Amino acid sequence: MDHAPPPPPPPPPPPSSRREDEISIPSTAMPPPPPPPHLFKSSRPASIVPPPPPVPSGAFEPINKAHYWQFLKDTKANMPGEPFQPFYMFFYGSLMDPELLQAILDLPELPTTRPATISGFRIKMWGIYPTLIPCHSGSVTGTVWKVTSEAHFDRLAAYETAAYRWDECGAVLEGGEVLRNCRTFCWAGEPDSKELEDGSFDLERYQKYFKSSVTRRRSPVP
Repeated sequence: MDHAPPPPPPPPPPPSSRREDEISIPSTAMPPPPPPPHLFKSSRPASIVPPPPPVPSGAFEPINKAHYWQFLKDTKANMPGEPFQPFYMFFYGSLMDPELLQAILDLPELPTTRPATISGFRIKMWGIYPTLIPCHSGSVTGTVWKVTSEAHFDRLAAYETAAYRWDECGAVLEGGEVLRNCRTFCWAGEPDSKELEDGSFDLERYQKYFKSSVTRRRSPVP
């Protein structure tokens, strides 16, 4: 006598079913990527040289010619109609570098600058660039160089841009000699401007990261 065939085996459990002895791992959503780091300079010393800070907006933008010529009229070292008189210029930032000063002014030879100190000002930073604001108890070290032509002053004023204006100062050389009626470029805005922050200028860092951006754009003097 024939027997009926055995019943088919039960279908396997669906993939979503789990045995009681399995460990259930809750599914979690992928975490969002971390936010970008804040773009500010830390006051704590770092063991690795940090990347260069961002250049202020407009630092290398073309200057409107009409604004430029008006700026020169407002910042001339002498009153209109008066003959030009040589004077010493006090530098406290990138222009302390004689090679950069030579490139800016298209000088045939490397200029000779002298260490000096002025009083009545202190440094604040505008991005990577230093600027001066009035401070009765402040003093700033830098260099002086004698401006012997009006064209040189015009080039210096153009390099500094309308963010700066010139002011008179007295510079004291290392030997104690005082140079009267010197001039230096100061911040043209309000001393408490939010564009400025406390800090100091690092000439070596500027030379390493930013100097070439100025000198390579200027043709060497034949």
